[in-house]
Amino acid sequence: MRVSRSFKKILSISMALLLSTSVVAATGPSIEAKSNNSSSSNVSSSVSNDEYSLKQAIKYNNVYQLHKNWQIQSSAIDKGNGADISKPGYRADGWFNTTVPNTVMGALIEAGDIEDPFIHDRISRTDESRYNAPWWYRTEFTLPATEQGKKILVNFQGIGYQGDIWVNGTKIADKSEVIGSFRTYELDISDYVTADGKTKNTIAVEVTKSNFGKDFSVYWVDWVPRPTDNNMGLWRDVFITTSDVVTTRNPFVVSKVEPNLTTASLNAYVDVTNYSDSPVSGTVEATIKDPKGAVVTTLSQPVTLSAGAKDQEIAFTADKFNGLKINNPQLWWPIGMGEPSLHTIEFKFTAIDQKIKDSITQRFGIREVTTEMNVSPSTKTNPPLKDMVQFYVNHKPVLIKAGGYSPTDLYLRRDMDTNIAVVEYLKDMGLNAIRDEGIFFDDRLIDLLDENGLMYMGGWTCCSRWQEPAQYNDRELEIVNESLTSQLRELRVHPSMIAWLNGSDNPVSYSNSARGREVEQAFFDIENDLHWDEYGAIISSGSAKIATLTGTTSGMHMDASYDYAPPAMWFEDMDQGGAFGFTSEAGPGPSIPVIETMKKILPEHALWPYNVGGDNYQQWNFHNARGSFRDLSKFNLAMDNHYGESNSLEEYNIKAQVQQYDSQRAVFEALNANKYTKSTGWVQWMLNNAWPGMFWNLFDFYLNPNGSYFGAKKGNEPLHIMYDYASKEVKILNSTNQDYSGLKAKVQVYNIDSKKVYDKEFNNLALTPDGASPAVGGQPKQVGYQTINFDGKIDKADGITVVDKIAESNLQVSPTYFIRLELRDSKDNLVSINSYAQSTKKDLVRYQNHGWNYTPQDQFADLTQLQKLGQVDLQIEGKPKTVNNGQEQTITYTVKNKGNSIAYAVFAKIKKGANGDLVAPVKMEDNYFMLLPGEKRTLSATYNLSDLGNVTPVVEVNSYNNLTSKNKPMPTTTNLAFGKTATASTTQGSNTANRALESSMYTKWQSSTSSTGADPQWFQVDFGKPTKFDRTIIRWDYANYARDMVLEGSDDGVNWVPIYDGKNLNGSSVSDLQFDSVTKRYIKLTMSGKRPAGPQIGPGGTGNGVIGLGATAASTSFNIASFEVYDEPVSLYTIQEKLEKYIAKNDVRSPLTNQLGNSLEQAIHHEEKGHRDQAIKSLNDFLKHMNNEAHRDKLSVQAKEKLTADIEDLLKEWK
Repeated sequence: MRVSRSFKKILSISMALLLSTSVVAATGPSIEAKSNNSSSSNVSSSVSNDEYSLKQAIKYNNVYQLHKNWQIQSSAIDKGNGADISKPGYRADGWFNTTVPNTVMGALIEAGDIEDPFIHDRISRTDESRYNAPWWYRTEFTLPATEQGKKILVNFQGIGYQGDIWVNGTKIADKSEVIGSFRTYELDISDYVTADGKTKNTIAVEVTKSNFGKDFSVYWVDWVPRPTDNNMGLWRDVFITTSDVVTTRNPFVVSKVEPNLTTASLNAYVDVTNYSDSPVSGTVEATIKDPKGAVVTTLSQPVTLSAGAKDQEIAFTADKFNGLKINNPQLWWPIGMGEPSLHTIEFKFTAIDQKIKDSITQRFGIREVTTEMNVSPSTKTNPPLKDMVQFYVNHKPVLIKAGGYSPTDLYLRRDMDTNIAVVEYLKDMGLNAIRDEGIFFDDRLIDLLDENGLMYMGGWTCCSRWQEPAQYNDRELEIVNESLTSQLRELRVHPSMIAWLNGSDNPVSYSNSARGREVEQAFFDIENDLHWDEYGAIISSGSAKIATLTGTTSGMHMDASYDYAPPAMWFEDMDQGGAFGFTSEAGPGPSIPVIETMKKILPEHALWPYNVGGDNYQQWNFHNARGSFRDLSKFNLAMDNHYGESNSLEEYNIKAQVQQYDSQRAVFEALNANKYTKSTGWVQWMLNNAWPGMFWNLFDFYLNPNGSYFGAKKGNEPLHIMYDYASKEVKILNSTNQDYSGLKAKVQVYNIDSKKVYDKEFNNLALTPDGASPAVGGQPKQVGYQTINFDGKIDKADGITVVDKIAESNLQVSPTYFIRLELRDSKDNLVSINSYAQSTKKDLVRYQNHGWNYTPQDQFADLTQLQKLGQVDLQIEGKPKTVNNGQEQTITYTVKNKGNSIAYAVFAKIKKGANGDLVAPVKMEDNYFMLLPGEKRTLSATYNLSDLGNVTPVVEVNSYNNLTSKNKPMPTTTNLAFGKTATASTTQGSNTANRALESSMYTKWQSSTSSTGADPQWFQVDFGKPTKFDRTIIRWDYANYARDMVLEGSDDGVNWVPIYDGKNLNGSSVSDLQFDSVTKRYIKLTMSGKRPAGPQIGPGGTGNGVIGLGATAASTSFNIASFEVYDEPVSLYTIQEKLEKYIAKNDVRSPLTNQLGNSLEQAIHHEEKGHRDQAIKSLNDFLKHMNNEAHRDKLSVQAKEKLTADIEDLLKEWK
């Protein structure tokens, strides 16, 4: 870096995040060093934020943590100069107390100066101008007299974005050089501080915020609203280290493991700096200890450091030191593959005269990460998707099942309890990795990954200055290179760190410019200099685009979906959008939180309905993502068509949970079922949110798991039974390193009436451990400094057994039916239970129109028959039992279905008392499961006692049955309008009227968007001859529905009679219009009431980096994707529905209501039992009651005529 001569004297840039395990009590102005024997973090225990500690991977000899006793204030408020503000005793009147790490807004929120910005649209109303001026951070402290005469260094691990740094009245670093959020700084302050145990010292930093998206800073893309302060502040750790004039820094160990795992060869490195003006000679000693602390080997070598030597690398390599060849090593393994064993290495420098000493200790894992580029099943060439990267750890293939990690707080406030919850959730869902796109939030989280065998992939973010290397000027290139060096030095100490992505959406040299290739080569050089190419994978980007410098792809792609996709797509599409290859980011899009969270984050007035424009629409959208994902249109379009219209928030929420459960389960089932041969990895977009969002998460901001969570958990069961949507096979999968025999599987199919129509059992099944045959073929290519084999192929994956194949066409299934799968071990213990609601009308995905963010559908699966499920009495049997285990409590409860119907999507909630909030985080054994009539399941949930509080936990249960409207299912008869002739009042472009009759949700009729399209508009169908019909279904193109609808029929197309008059008050994408049967040649729909506009929120904006939300324009047309007309056959159920309608309209009155209702119930009962003669007798009783003169005034003429006609038609059909 280029600095002034005076600045060089005091600035020493470490380029590594130099953190320590030492926990320093900083409860007062005095700070004291603590010994470095603190124990490792235990993910099962809760670490209080009052016990804030630095990272565990590195231990210094002496460290003083500067966490507490900071104050902040805007330079626009306190106009003092740095010389004064950085002096002890400065009167910081009106300043805000805080801790570090913290951003300015994070500190102001904690100080109560800013009201909770996470609910409603409050963040949009924060005053951005408040952060245009720099802000001051200052702290006072004392150093003990024992540090007098030593080198005293202050470490800044992250400054957002620039900083002037002052110590005791002297500026020691200028913001022109302290620039870049991801650079680290180690500054020599020995000459500026006093160490006598009494004198106060002051550090003050004046921070300036970044130009969001234009600087090399934290960037949030489209996941969340932009934090108003652009995350300015001291957002990572600040601490002081002391030593003699020689320091040891940047320890690092690389492992090479023999294929038979009997031997590992280690290379160990450490950087040594001499701060004196004279050469220093001495010895560097390296001592390795095993996970129990026993010494494995001690090595040493003499060194001579020239005066002022900076970061001189000392290498201990296995080819020169036999002690680095470890026999029978305890290896670090990813979760599920073995123990994540952690060793330590201590480097100690001792001068010849014994007067100068320093040491540093690193925790490391003995593991080797390698990759190869195998051939995927895709034939797509733009971008080329044929390569899929296969990861190996210690020569064993590993299927990457990752979540796209986001910092858990938009303002970068750290919380160790939340870190622990994230890790526990990862394990509970069966995930084994996270991908961090360019924020590197909390090192202590990565410590937990190390300890739990969870893998980590990091790299720069997309869609900002980081993604524009071809345009970097020389100064920007320096900042980027130094940022890369800092981050790689930090991350390489973590065995969990398996891959670094030099780019996210583009390779660095994607543009094929000279500058882009220069930047990518510079990255390779840095990575080689830091031995990264010996340590982990270097991935050009998360996309399949070609890096022009090397002519290769990354072996990853992001071409699946970011918005909703049905379960079948993840199995069926092995070419463009399914769960094939290595998907670096994708998922089914929206992930609606539990209803308790929705009620917390949305204003009460805007809770329901959503798709009606106005403030309701915008408040919901404000908690979605941004850009192309600013609304729930694709998710809700599918949901309305899958399950029917929702009439309340409660109904909407349960349907959302079920839909996202099914799609999310399918993602991981497809991945696991195709492991190694077709799929090598998946990064779920995303794992979590930094604020309360309704897009891209598996659990919400408040740590409540939802349907997405439980779908992922089910799909990733270690031993799992599943249904393959593509092959229709039932498979059992083994994701563990154990083999199994004597397994028993049961495959059952139930109709909507709970009757079993298929039942098979399979015994003595066996499963091999997870694994794969070696890849064959291919050729090596040089990529940077690494040699990687391309175009190989794995022919066989282990741990997969096909059990059965369900042939729907051979079964007498109802339009909606259930597949129920069970897997038991050799001792008859239930190890996996899995249920699917299926439809005879399938999701048909339009793969030829696959897009980067979404793939449209021609047809949606029809699951509306779920509305026929009866209400169920779900009971908790007995009293739930609780058992305490340290700081955790586990509650065990038994749920029983006492109803006569299948209970679908049964879910439990653990509450803090009867009317309390949800307990979170919570690990629940299962949720959104199916119970047969009379069936019960005993389940458990585990949570922290501290999260429960001093109350008794309460278990609440409910199901889909009890929360959904009992509307009429979609018809299964022929659509009478298909292929007929349609006309309309107006059309827009090629979206002519006949396009609504093609039975495809992709095509549509659209009314004119100009003045001719003003309300009302009409759409009509000519059947060509008189046609009997009694139901019309309109499938709208979501936003462009009609609020008011009138149906009319005509014999000649001129004279019209009314059929139906109704409203769509919930903005549903499906309008189901039911009426008494008529016979007409023509049907006409007259529409009015387009969706209103939605107001702008805050300063507006629609893309990345906005804190508000732009106004949504009013709909300018009506769009009908499918106009369907039906004549439904008469049945006992349709007669019952018609009777209920007449009763509701008071066309049938008491006491006749009871007599007719009872006769009809008896008829249904007899028919279901197969007693047709008795059913006919009950129907004749029904007719007698209607024709009884005593009831003449209890029945309208229309009701009598229609009900009589229907019964006579049914009796005629039965004969």
